[in-house]
Amino acid sequence: MAFKSVVRRRLIRRMVTSAIVLAALPAAFVGIRAQITRNPLRSVSGAVTDGSREPLRGAVVQIEAEDTLVIQSYVTDERGTYHFRNLRPDADYRVWATFRGQRSKTQEMSKFDRKPDREISLSIELGKD
Repeated sequence: MAFKSVVRRRLIRRMVTSAIVLAALPAAFVGIRAQITRNPLRSVSGAVTDGSREPLRGAVVQIEAEDTLVIQSYVTDERGTYHFRNLRPDADYRVWATFRGQRSKTQEMSKFDRKPDREISLSIELGKD
């Protein structure tokens, strides 16, 4: 008899423990989803222009993650526009453009900026060395 009651108690304990774990799983997934929602991926877009504010088609815009030094590139369209999507929320970035050997000033994008979508315009003075 004593053996059966010990086995029964262990079985009941395991069932209660399993029920508690199963009940807690949805709360864990809600927490993960909330974390993802709080830190959405970011993007940056803008236009590259010359000194007279004319768009520069074919300018190469580069963005560098400061922590990994990974660089992505984008060639501007006929309106001089560019865009980078799916940028990590926990990284700082540097953005610059080059066109025919000339380079724009480097712009910074901080991980502390609360806006997930940034617009950064870049200007290149042509004809200057």
